[in-house]
Amino acid sequence: MKKVLVLYKSKTGFSKHYAQWIAEDLQCDLANLDGFDKDSLNDYGLIVYGAGLFAGHIRGIARIKRWMKDSPGKTWVVFATGTTPAKESYQELIFKTNFPTGEVRPAHFYYFLAGINYEKMGVFDRLLLRFFSLMDSRKRNTSRARQTSIDLTNRDYLEDLLRYVRLKARQK
Repeated sequence: MKKVLVLYKSKTGFSKHYAQWIAEDLQCDLANLDGFDKDSLNDYGLIVYGAGLFAGHIRGIARIKRWMKDSPGKTWVVFATGTTPAKESYQELIFKTNFPTGEVRPAHFYYFLAGINYEKMGVFDRLLLRFFSLMDSRKRNTSRARQTSIDLTNRDYLEDLLRYVRLKARQK
């Protein structure tokens, strides 16, 4: 049985929330990417990495791709979180944006609907989100842009990832 690690990078808490649920359900180790020692990867055969999106890019993914390249014998599963509804075409776009053809790729990729937490966002992120929200409200011809926090996380979204990781963890 492969030892499993769940790594995450979370700015507003949604990716951390999903990572905690995954680690709890799999009864495995959990660690924040910030401050994580790469040498500790030697203890694991399967790594799940998750983080939020910023402008279509998974936070921390450059470091993860370097580690994936340096650890070809390990199984990597990646998930991203965001506020765009989880349509298959959107998940595919996020995958292709972050893992172009010819680059190292995870064994599997997932996208989970997360939310918006204005209280934990930096000033730049709040301004950027407000700008895009106002543009969207004009496009939809509505009078107000969203300016409140919302949590759209759902533990049920994890079923496919958990099933896949359990299967892979059993394989040698």
